[in-house]
Amino acid sequence: MSDRHSVLERLSRRDAQRLEKLQKAHKAREEVDACNENEEYFSGAFKIKSEYIEDLLNQIPTLETNTLPSHFDSIKRDVNELQKYVVTSSFFLKEFNMRKYLGIVQNLQTKCYEMEDRYVPRKKFGFSKKKLPKSHDQKQNSLDERDGAAKKDSNKWDEKLFGFDSIENKVLLLQNDDLFQRDVALRNLKNCTIGLKGVMGTLHLTNLESCVVLTGPVTSSVFIEKCNNCRIITACQQLRMHTSNKCDIYLHVTSKGIVEDCSEIRTAPYNLQYEDLEKHFNMSSLDKSCNNWDRLDDFNWLAPDIPSPNWSVLDVTQRVNNWNDWWSKIPL
Repeated sequence: MSDRHSVLERLSRRDAQRLEKLQKAHKAREEVDACNENEEYFSGAFKIKSEYIEDLLNQIPTLETNTLPSHFDSIKRDVNELQKYVVTSSFFLKEFNMRKYLGIVQNLQTKCYEMEDRYVPRKKFGFSKKKLPKSHDQKQNSLDERDGAAKKDSNKWDEKLFGFDSIENKVLLLQNDDLFQRDVALRNLKNCTIGLKGVMGTLHLTNLESCVVLTGPVTSSVFIEKCNNCRIITACQQLRMHTSNKCDIYLHVTSKGIVEDCSEIRTAPYNLQYEDLEKHFNMSSLDKSCNNWDRLDDFNWLAPDIPSPNWSVLDVTQRVNNWNDWWSKIPL
């Protein structure tokens, strides 16, 4: 009798546990629905948000020139928020649909940067600009400010650009929490290794000497100017390289890269590895199956049937095949 009683007790406990699990699952489902975390709601909300960004882009030709910079800033913020919305919803989105939504975001982002190139190109590229001559006191103040900046590992110099400036002989690293869809800049660096493990909106490299740059995917463009004797490992949609020489670029680029006023540039396929790289590629929506690493257009070489002498493919025997040790060493 006691055995029968114990069996009934075990069965009763199991029924109670099953009922508790069902109640928890039902409650969780209600909470998900209450938070609008389902694909049907997501699809409608995404459509509204993306169409709003399209409207902002369509307004650009009708706006006054002095209002365009702030208008583009607003669009970029909205695009970044839309991409974050997709990424943070990945736990309930089907992989195919997630790629579809990220592709739409990528198209909006590309359209934004292309229109900014057309309507406010100087601000878009963010390259050095001509300045009025400074007095001696102004020059000294500028040097003092620069010395102060060099003492820091990183600095944020305006709302658009974030990264490292005026540093020598350092190992510098930023993760995706800092980088996600930011416009990142590296400038005035010498003998530095810079690791950027994350997804960036754009990447600007200006005046780098003898540096190693290791980056995750960039959703739009990488701009390189005045870089010498550097190794750059990057993945992007577009590459623009100016006035640089003796650089090896391990590249994944989905459109043909452009070089201008460059010499002794060598290319190889992107071969970087780190723990979250696959995840970051998915977040960037770059097409991994399309890589034009060995198809650069040289704006200084117009002969279509003769290869440009300013760039070449890096010989297989000279390539670095494993970058694992490079994240932590200075390239002296």
